[in-house]
Amino acid sequence: MTGAILLAGCGSMSPTVDGQTHVYTLKKKCPSLMEMDVGQVIELTLAENPSTGYGWKVNSEHQLFEIQETYQQGKSNQKNVVGSGGERVFRFTAKKPGEELIDVKHVRAWEGKPVDEWTCRVRIS
Repeated sequence: MTGAILLAGCGSMSPTVDGQTHVYTLKKKCPSLMEMDVGQVIELTLAENPSTGYGWKVNSEHQLFEIQETYQQGKSNQKNVVGSGGERVFRFTAKKPGEELIDVKHVRAWEGKPVDEWTCRVRIS
């Protein structure tokens, strides 16, 4: 009797919501090596409350991605209240092949140590 063993590689193609966009949050981690195609997008949504001084910042310059960032205070069913939190959304659009690390940190500008971090190593083909 012979058995078959299936070995999975370190890299993986993340499922997309529309065939183009890979959606992540702080709790939904990226695979150890995510593979994606030029033109595909990583959308990262993170809770943020700028009134505390903490904000999410992309940690380094990126050569392989075009980065867009937006902030929306509160939820659509809530009134905007001073001091209330919202969401920071980063969109990383792959613009050319290669491998790069995305590193986003939750930190106060005047403090060096982040309170949280989200990273994703990406291979673009």
